[in-house]
Amino acid sequence: MNQVARQGIVQVNGTGLFVDERGAESAPPLLYIHGGPGQSCWDFMAALRTELNIRSWTILGHSAGAGYALGYATREPRAVDAVMFDCPCWDGDLTDRYRLPLVADMLDAVGKTEAAATCRKMAQKPERITVEDEPWVTMQELGAQYMSIFFQQPDGPDEYRRIEGEGNFTEEQWEKGQLHAVLLAAMYQSQLHRLPQLSQPSLLLHGADDLVTPPAVIEIYRDQVPNGTVHTFDRSGHFAYHEEAKRYGDVVADFVIAHAR
Repeated sequence: MNQVARQGIVQVNGTGLFVDERGAESAPPLLYIHGGPGQSCWDFMAALRTELNIRSWTILGHSAGAGYALGYATREPRAVDAVMFDCPCWDGDLTDRYRLPLVADMLDAVGKTEAAATCRKMAQKPERITVEDEPWVTMQELGAQYMSIFFQQPDGPDEYRRIEGEGNFTEEQWEKGQLHAVLLAAMYQSQLHRLPQLSQPSLLLHGADDLVTPPAVIEIYRDQVPNGTVHTFDRSGHFAYHEEAKRYGDVVADFVIAHAR
């Protein structure tokens, strides 16, 4: 079976998009939309698919990327065979109301009582939490322990940093990542109203200790998406593809193969 490992720039509508293509040439296509948030690519997705001679594909959106995946799947149903949502952030208000009290307990444990009180107060805000509240600023009072809120395994943050280090990114490349900060506001605009519009088979993936996708959102997904299923990774937080890589790969591959046209 011939394997593909190509990287390069594809010109789409006058814009150069970096494409990293991996896997067997005969395998069904899967588009991965990263979180972060990443740059909006609503109008580029269909054109990129055409440029690569792909009639339709399965898409996988992680965290903030799951919002773009949901929008794309509901707006362009013919181009999407099936869709996976990995730890989706579909409503930043619900996310922060869930995780701020949990982070507050962690802050208390390291003696950051004032920051803990701020987290609890914000979680009880009568109005919706918005990007202007900057809840991540107070949570980062955890310092070196901040990354631990995204992992279940104690060595998760260190392993994550090791993998990041292997990328050998320049300072300029890291700074370019900050250009997407303006998209944070979109994460606080609820996307839950789109769920009933989802017609394709879908799968919600989440770690048992993920703090981004609260139980309330999972229940809304179960209630409003008739063709949707939920898979829980028991030994993971927000990054199951790090903490349970083999199992994660198997679940994703089985879903893609099962729903490929």
